[in-house]
Amino acid sequence: MASRLLATAFPLAAAFSASAGVGAKPGFPPSLPPGCLKPDGQTNLYCPGDDGYGCYKIPTIMRTKKGTLLAMIEARKYSCDDQGWVDLRLRRSFDEGKTWTPSQLVYGNSTEGGNGTAPVWTTVGDGNWVQDSSTGTIWMLHTRNNSQLYLSRSDDEGASWSEPQNVTATLKFLSVYHSGQRQGWIGTGHAGGIELSGGPHKGRLIIPAYTSTSYTVYSDDGGASWHIGGVVLSNKTNGGECQMAETGEYAADGTPVLLFSMRPPGKYAPSHRIQSLSRDGGLSWAEPFEARDLPEPIRGCEGSLVYHPGAKRMYFSHPDPYLDLTRMRLRVWTSTDLGSSWHEHATVWANAAGYSARAVWGAPATARAPAPLGVYYDRNDRPMAIFEAQSVSWTTFAA
Repeated sequence: MASRLLATAFPLAAAFSASAGVGAKPGFPPSLPPGCLKPDGQTNLYCPGDDGYGCYKIPTIMRTKKGTLLAMIEARKYSCDDQGWVDLRLRRSFDEGKTWTPSQLVYGNSTEGGNGTAPVWTTVGDGNWVQDSSTGTIWMLHTRNNSQLYLSRSDDEGASWSEPQNVTATLKFLSVYHSGQRQGWIGTGHAGGIELSGGPHKGRLIIPAYTSTSYTVYSDDGGASWHIGGVVLSNKTNGGECQMAETGEYAADGTPVLLFSMRPPGKYAPSHRIQSLSRDGGLSWAEPFEARDLPEPIRGCEGSLVYHPGAKRMYFSHPDPYLDLTRMRLRVWTSTDLGSSWHEHATVWANAAGYSARAVWGAPATARAPAPLGVYYDRNDRPMAIFEAQSVSWTTFAA
């Protein structure tokens, strides 16, 4: 049985032959032909070759207070690597994902100091955002060359964005584990920030980020000023790419208890997600613990965590790989006990799958049928040694 599962999850011959470059189009990753996966009821939003980019990865979704869906992506021009010519692009939907606007450039080489022909290209990525429900303003953090952090805003449902401001000096965490030296790497949690729904700090805007460990940045004044919040510090393990959500539980003062879900650091261990709880609105995080119900593939993967107020439970989407190997099978789990236990809820895609982000419709459509959730994720129809998306797609599933 183990040998059959291994062959299913990790066919080395197929993986290596796919990366050999047979029939590859010049300027494209050798394992990705231009074009989308075949139509199958899911909506393909970004595919290799679209708008001249060879690879699309790192989906980020938002459903605004007015109901507009914003689907952001890293458009990687010549390879799927984390470094290189990378732009942030966006598509919008005004009918719950049935139709989408053409792709638009948000920030990239043509808007951040490059002219598209410079010998050193800019890596513009790791976009993550949160909306202030009182004003409708969307605040976004993104990175430049995986080392600098920028802040910007949109006041028109993502149609246009302000000139980004470099906030590296104030919002990039200084790790105590490296003698106070500023970390080279900076990233965000990708799948979305949150606005606190209650308590003395109701309306607080929080966005996850990470350097040598996971942490948060927050604003208590509608985005006018931002600060470094709680940092995950542990003698046992730190966190990497991260996502947070309310849990449906509350502290004594009415502050929503938050759960942090983190990608394990390092290349090979541990083999489960890392979690931590906050009872003060993200200003501090408790000792992290492993979520034994949530497997992690070798080298890890980002996961998306949200709370559905209609269903009154958390939902987590992430690959569920055979034998904890490659990124396979995008699954959704649910929890109603602060993340202590997780239960399988749905399989979104049974083949190769990577990063995901969700949009929550909110209040229940009926008392018996909570409104659905949308999932925006990258996928392929075959296993591979290093995951690369043939389609970045949108679909929904029942809560």
